Amino acid sequence: MQSRISLNRLADKLIQESTAPFSVEEFAKCLEGRWDREVSDSAMKRLKKFLINHSSLIGIHDSNFIPFRAVVEKIAHVSMSLQLGAWELKQGVLIPGHRLIPFMPTNLKESELTFLDEDGKEIPKLKQSYFIQDIIPFYQYCGGAHFPEEIKINEWLPGKSCMTVTVWDMQSLFRNFSSRPGDVILIDLVDYEKGIYRVRPYSSQQYRLERLRMRSLYIALATQMDPLCQDEKFCSTGLEKQLLHILFSVDPKVFKEVEVFSVTDFLESLKEWTIVGCEAGGVQMVPVWQEEPGPLVRADANRAIKGELGSLNKIFQDLQLAFDALEFKSMLYTVMASDKYKLEAVFFLLFGGQGDLFKDKKQHEVFYGYLRELLFKICEDLKSRGSILIANLREQCVDLKFSLVGVLRFLEDQEVGLEDLPADLLNQIIELDHFCTDALHKFADRDQPPDLKFVREIRIALKVVLPQLSMVEEEVYSRLAIY
Repeated sequence: MQSRISLNRLADKLIQESTAPFSVEEFAKCLEGRWDREVSDSAMKRLKKFLINHSSLIGIHDSNFIPFRAVVEKIAHVSMSLQLGAWELKQGVLIPGHRLIPFMPTNLKESELTFLDEDGKEIPKLKQSYFIQDIIPFYQYCGGAHFPEEIKINEWLPGKSCMTVTVWDMQSLFRNFSSRPGDVILIDLVDYEKGIYRVRPYSSQQYRLERLRMRSLYIALATQMDPLCQDEKFCSTGLEKQLLHILFSVDPKVFKEVEVFSVTDFLESLKEWTIVGCEAGGVQMVPVWQEEPGPLVRADANRAIKGELGSLNKIFQDLQLAFDALEFKSMLYTVMASDKYKLEAVFFLLFGGQGDLFKDKKQHEVFYGYLRELLFKICEDLKSRGSILIANLREQCVDLKFSLVGVLRFLEDQEVGLEDLPADLLNQIIELDHFCTDALHKFADRDQPPDLKFVREIRIALKVVLPQLSMVEEEVYSRLAIY
């Protein structure tokens, strides 16, 4: 056991020192030289798994890896541009969030970063609390490791829930820079490992002049991504690793002409790729044609029923319901284990809001056959005691899904299509639906409960999505004036 730990520690040190891509075999040879012993076959398997899961390595084809440091050294001369909004200027603070990508150290929390002014003096940092809806835009592209955890829920007014974050006091610098909404500040990398950066002004006029060259970089990056749309490794990893991968792959000559980069502008410039949540937490880029919108988006009042019989999931897909079979199974675990719900009311919400749902009699009979089997299994499973924590988290996710289905039913009753909703509201509904789908899929297998990492992430995420749900319901039931 001690040898394995020593091997991993030495491997981690070598990764931090690496400045060029390498293969598993090359890394193992270097490791043997430093470890002063041969890496066995079993140790080689552990080593490969260690490299694949390492937060500072990007896996590419044929078991090759790119260390983060290699990418950072290639683009270290490029400044990150942060466009200032009215809210940020009014508060007089800097909230870096996802805008530091790709210069965000994996081993440091945001609160451990250091920002210097043009004279090299450290900018004071503060701990401040703000309403969640004001803070979320700064972290929408962050992975779980860099997402704020200090969230305080207002039970009476969820929309007024707060998030505590580290900010940097920029009031005097904003005055010195004569900053206005739309202006940009530049962040120069000073020391990646220590998380040290320098802040300097950059007027909106300078930014407009630089945008043409930035645009050429974004086109080069997007072109580099085209052949990766079929690369399973690339499409399954997180946003930060994806971005570092393509930055490293681009011809170095491109960067000689570019001095400024904005991750937000780049992501918003993409036409053939979109941003979605990923199972491991955080977000990732996927080709537009690969994205599968949630059931809420696919719902169509004029659908043609084919009469699918193959499985419960195929029936649900045929009926284009607002949930799939695994979500339904999680719902039943919660409903059958609690006196809080009435089964008839739940079934009316899920199946009864669209009139005569089953047009095909055979499909109707097969559905109830599948349902009886599923209910029997769930009742048997519930005879054994499960985790109270998991049950409570599942219940919160089920309640969230019920609320979303309720919103959809309400819109149907008012003859308002999803295509009629404001884009921001529709995006919020889609995000909530994706969250429910991912969470309820994990909770559907009672024999293999989620691991501690997932439980921790769900607890944090619920503090964000529940206030978001309250805002969606307020928008739909009140502000759309269709009540």
